[in-house]
Amino acid sequence: MAVLCYIINILAPFTNALGLFGLLLACSRSQWSVLYIAIPFAIIGLIFGILAYSRDIPPRWFWSRSANEIFSFSVTAVLGYAITFAAYPLAWYIASDFISLIS
Repeated sequence: MAVLCYIINILAPFTNALGLFGLLLACSRSQWSVLYIAIPFAIIGLIFGILAYSRDIPPRWFWSRSANEIFSFSVTAVLGYAITFAAYPLAWYIASDFISLIS
C-alpha cells in the first residue's frame, strides 16, 4: 500500500491541476455526467484515505518530514486523498478533449 500511495502522491500535482481545469471545462459546457463519475472516485478516495491514514501515510510525502506531521487531523489527510481520486476522471476528461481537439 505504501508503494501505491507513493505513486499516487507523485502523480497528484499533475492530476489535481488537470482535474481543476477539467472541472471548469465540464461546468462551462454543462456536462454534468463527468462530475457524476467523479463522485464515486471521491468516495473511493475517502476509503483509501482512511486506510492510508491508519497506516500513517500522509497525502503528500514531500510536504512533511515524518508521517502525518503536517496532517495531524485525520480529516485533512482523508480529504486530500478524496480530492486526488476525484481529480482522475476530470483529468481524463480534459486530456481526452485536448487529444480530440488536436487530432
